[in-house]
Amino acid sequence: MKRVIVVGGGPSGLVLGRELAVRGANVTVFEAQDRPGGKAWTEVKDGYLIERGPEGFLDSAPATLALTRDLGIADRLLPASDAAKKRYLYARGALRPVPTNPVSFLASGILSLRGRLAVLGEPFRAPAGNGDESVASFARRRLGAEAAETLVGAMVRGVYAGQAEAISMPSAFPRLAAFEREYGSLVRALIARRRAGSNGGGPAGPGGRLTSFVGGMSCFGRALAEFLGDRFVGNRPAAAVRRAGAGWRVEFADGSSEFSDVVAVATEPWSASRLVAGSSAALSEVLAEIPPAPAVVAALGFATSDLERRLDGFGFLMPPREPLRMLGCLWSSTTFAHRAPPGRALLRVLLGGPGDPGIMDLPDDQLLSIVLGELDRTMGLKGPPEMVRIIRWPRAIPQYTVGHGERLARIARELEKLPGLFVLGNGYRGIALNDCVTSAQAVADTILTPAGAPVLHAP
Repeated sequence: MKRVIVVGGGPSGLVLGRELAVRGANVTVFEAQDRPGGKAWTEVKDGYLIERGPEGFLDSAPATLALTRDLGIADRLLPASDAAKKRYLYARGALRPVPTNPVSFLASGILSLRGRLAVLGEPFRAPAGNGDESVASFARRRLGAEAAETLVGAMVRGVYAGQAEAISMPSAFPRLAAFEREYGSLVRALIARRRAGSNGGGPAGPGGRLTSFVGGMSCFGRALAEFLGDRFVGNRPAAAVRRAGAGWRVEFADGSSEFSDVVAVATEPWSASRLVAGSSAALSEVLAEIPPAPAVVAALGFATSDLERRLDGFGFLMPPREPLRMLGCLWSSTTFAHRAPPGRALLRVLLGGPGDPGIMDLPDDQLLSIVLGELDRTMGLKGPPEMVRIIRWPRAIPQYTVGHGERLARIARELEKLPGLFVLGNGYRGIALNDCVTSAQAVADTILTPAGAPVLHAP
């Protein structure tokens, strides 16, 4: 049986390790931190449950739900509240509900009358070709310039902390791109799918209900690490992955090394680039071309009496045209139960992104001043927060910029020259937890493919 080393103990690496272990492989998952889970981790401070990274995942992916059952944590699944279905944009100087149907859209003040009429003309616009283009270009073609900047620009900031002008439509939102190809129109696609009984979903792709766990997202990583037992090794950062005869040698920061038949690098692309540089300059170069977005998460706990606004939804996003630095604010304690003590509210403000890299250099007190000023402007504050936790991610979310598909093809070609080496994670074919689960399971299938069967060395 092959010896497999997985470098990286985030969701992708843990799921891959678990899939290989249950199929009898000799696998070890090495993680640089002293805990599993990567960015999908929950902190507790003064009775508040704070997500360092994602708030949750959509419950529409059968593979993720099946995995929770297999791990024995399905009874800890926590669906978002019904209130979280209501979402807001800060537009034209006020928080405005995101329309959920044509009637509410026509009455909405998010767009001007001209902008709303442009969106209503979407079914009558001819589709374009199948090449790569930015999300902004796609949205302008289909929805008009105003909706592209206000609605779609805010959505890209909320999902990727990115800029719609830079993000690749077919790579970042493949289902929406496919809707245009298959139906010629987004509106016609959604109508057809509803008639067929399928949920077309929201802007980010497939539908589903946002779901977390009682106790937060760290439950997922902990459960996987507990399953792996001593096959998960924390506090063991890798320094390099090098060819060693017919196999591979992983060198660690403490000077030790281990040999393996197969190595799967389940880190972010920029980290993978550094690890493989000594084995393939070409692979390292293309991995480094997938950029990160910096992000700051400011988690704030308030007495509900100190908030002028009633928290009756998921939160709000900030379109890029607005003169504020925050990308959005999630009302975490409204979305999920038990995220704040009684009579308290937990807010998570996101700042940063490629358009505001300087936010990372500001000291905590200046960051807090910006956040409180913008919350007062958008929501209204009557008093200061009683809890503050600022989390900095200099390299937060991989950016699927225009040309991402071609970069994936180059990565696949270079991996073909390096049998036994794999890369996986949220930097390639989806940043969400569900994407990490399905891609890790696919890599496990490939690693365990019998000799002579077709093998796809693609991330």
